[in-house]
Amino acid sequence: MRARTAYRVRVVAGVTIVSAIISAGFASRYSMSRATILSGVATGALIGVAIASLEILLQGPAASTLRRLPMPAVFLLRSAIYGGIFVGANASVALLLQQLSMPGSPVRTLAAFDPGNLLFFVAVALAFNFVFVLRGLLGGRTLIALLTGRYHRPKSEERIVLFLDLCGSTELAERLGDEAFHRFLNRVFFDVTEPVLDAGGEIYRYVGDEIIVTWPRAKGAHDAAAIACLFAIEDALARGRAEYRRRFGAEPRLRCALHAGPLIVGEMGDIKREIVMLGDTMNTAARIEEACRTTGRDMIASSSLLHAMRSLPPDVRAEPLGTIPLRGKQEGLDLFALSQSSNRMKLSV
Repeated sequence: MRARTAYRVRVVAGVTIVSAIISAGFASRYSMSRATILSGVATGALIGVAIASLEILLQGPAASTLRRLPMPAVFLLRSAIYGGIFVGANASVALLLQQLSMPGSPVRTLAAFDPGNLLFFVAVALAFNFVFVLRGLLGGRTLIALLTGRYHRPKSEERIVLFLDLCGSTELAERLGDEAFHRFLNRVFFDVTEPVLDAGGEIYRYVGDEIIVTWPRAKGAHDAAAIACLFAIEDALARGRAEYRRRFGAEPRLRCALHAGPLIVGEMGDIKREIVMLGDTMNTAARIEEACRTTGRDMIASSSLLHAMRSLPPDVRAEPLGTIPLRGKQEGLDLFALSQSSNRMKLSV
């Protein structure tokens, strides 16, 4: 199962379960009978499936339309749709259960248009909407980390860091114009996301035309997932080559730098709180990306990264570049250019 499909399955399952629990709890206010609780579960499950499906739909072609609207308008529109789903699902389940109930054994269901219930539906719709908006702004793992307080106290973690930088972005932005370049860059980021998720990576941050991806050391080293990710990204961009040329008259090419080492991970900020990763490992990864420019190689890994791997993917070779001086570093670093075998490269085109 592809990573994005697996993510969507998790979203549907998670929202359905949470919605069913909330609805069952609210239904228990009317009656603690088994039939009433089950009706609440059924209503909540239907609501959850509908809301999760809506969120997945809104991440597809409809996303470009929503992005043109101001955030308050999007929030109100989504809340109104959510409210309609709550009322419609409750009314549908109530009608179905009334048809199925045996004479003399009435099933208590929530009155869909009762003022108190409507207020409850609107409140829960706003809560779901707020969570989804936050998730889109912060990222799922960051949101969970903030809510659980995992990094309230900074922690040292062994991480693999990947810097991805768009080649020729300044010239491309000047030629396309700001708005078209934004669309181009957003399309690149979208195409990069699937291979990153498939490799178990976490998109830490977008910085201009750069993407920073991280893995816990063990996860990124398993089956050399972090290295395999580079070539999966290259394949994904190659598959969209004709579409890029048609829409923008240009093809994306990325410089990639991989490094491994300790990072301090913790919450930072007051009004705008986020999870930040700091340390020499992050700075060195950025300097390795600069070495891609000076050496003319698009994919470079440090010796620390290669030592973290048990082995390279069978079709990948690491060519020693020697000890390369890096800006701001007192000592040079042993770097390696990564490439695929010619047979594999032909297959990916």
